[in-house]
Amino acid sequence: MESAIIDFMTNWITQTIEPWMPKGALKAKDDYAKIAQASGFSRLPLERYNDQRFSKTERQKRIEEALKLIVPGDTVVHQFPTYMSADFEAEWLTAIKDKKANYVLLIHDFEPFRVTKANPTEFTLAQKADLIITHSEAMSQSLTKMGVNKKTIVQPLFDYLGPNPPLASYQKILNYAGTWQKAPWLQDYQGPALKLFGNRPKKWRDWQTPADIEWTGNFEPDDIQNHLDSGFGLLWDSDFDTLHYQSYTKINAPHKASLYLKAGLPLIAWQESHIGRLIDRYQIGFTINDLDELEDLMKTLTADQYQSWQANLLPLREQVSEGFFTKTTLEAVTDFFHRS
Repeated sequence: MESAIIDFMTNWITQTIEPWMPKGALKAKDDYAKIAQASGFSRLPLERYNDQRFSKTERQKRIEEALKLIVPGDTVVHQFPTYMSADFEAEWLTAIKDKKANYVLLIHDFEPFRVTKANPTEFTLAQKADLIITHSEAMSQSLTKMGVNKKTIVQPLFDYLGPNPPLASYQKILNYAGTWQKAPWLQDYQGPALKLFGNRPKKWRDWQTPADIEWTGNFEPDDIQNHLDSGFGLLWDSDFDTLHYQSYTKINAPHKASLYLKAGLPLIAWQESHIGRLIDRYQIGFTINDLDELEDLMKTLTADQYQSWQANLLPLREQVSEGFFTKTTLEAVTDFFHRS
């Protein structure tokens, strides 16, 4: 009888609805929801709004409406963060638990690990989860050090759905597609030729682009890979003030790594980063300790070495394009609750 009940349980994937956001900011969560639906999950839409402008009664009314189809034994994989309030996240989790459903915390980003916060609520939230999806063993261990003693499933890369572009060609140039605010090193960059992608932030409007940087503009997430047509994909953030962006890369799997792989770009990253460890494991590029190393290293590179790295990354390229990492993770999620 118990196995028959399990067959009727529904697996859900949340998807935050925020149509005003740039498509690039939504790509990772949208793809996750698409892959989950193709794997038999039901989509649980969450309309993002400024819930702190409304009463607790109104917030709970909206939560109750969103969860009206959830029944005991269901599993809700919650794409986190939603960038709604801490009160919303806590009440959302409580409402799922009250329905005797399973709550899986799927981490896209975890703010206390990259920004100094006075009273982070995220650790309490994570401790109440039934299962957590992290980016690396290092992220799982970091949660444990902060008192979160929960089972974790590691997803080392995010997927990047869509047809693959022609394979990138060998050139000694760098590509950087990222948030400029995380990379103050761009402001006075001197090094190998670098193609810079993205919107110019307001605070950077008076910035004079260094001679070694070509700003190519901003592209939609399904088009940008067509412009990453040669060279290497650089992953490099900086720590400054109360922001720990570089330190965060020790445990984090940035979505742009998957974008670079999709374009066929060998990767360059900090040697202590999670992506750096993947680079060394799969031999899909090279790692550095400082940006100053790039000039000399690029001079010694050969077309044969580039093509060897590129051949090694082709299986990963296919996997991220087909949703392999998400499918594997979701299979592990369903197996976990079937065994429980």
